[in-house]
Amino acid sequence: MSENIERFELETVSDRTTGVLVVTDFQKTLDQAKQIVAEHPISTIENDAQKKEAKAFRAVLNKVIKAIDRRRIDTVADFTQQFSSDVEEIKQVFVDLEREYKAKIEEYENSQKIVVAETAAPKKYVATVKFADEKIVKKLTEFCQKNGCELTIK
Repeated sequence: MSENIERFELETVSDRTTGVLVVTDFQKTLDQAKQIVAEHPISTIENDAQKKEAKAFRAVLNKVIKAIDRRRIDTVADFTQQFSSDVEEIKQVFVDLEREYKAKIEEYENSQKIVVAETAAPKKYVATVKFADEKIVKKLTEFCQKNGCELTIK
């Protein structure tokens, strides 16, 4: 049932000098694929044996589909390898400059944060405590001292 399809192979031609990447004898290959499809019409499955046969043929079809896709991926990757490498190298020149700008911007922003922190008035927190627990008051005071804020307890 599947001898023709198992022998099906996608052949490609690539010419880097002209930038051509094509399926070898496309029309013949397409006709061959259509012929295989015509030889294997889908019919109603009426019993377990037919189901088993259909599943086996579907597995063969999936194997061929994966082989065709793998050939496409590998051929395109091989064909575009130098191009991709060249583009990456050019892009990296701009990435390096962008990182330098980012570092300078961050350096400036960080220096401004120190100036703002030194000149800004401390934050004010107001805590309303309904009970006098010295441990809580002590922790709140320590927090405010650590974070440079003013604490008023009413």
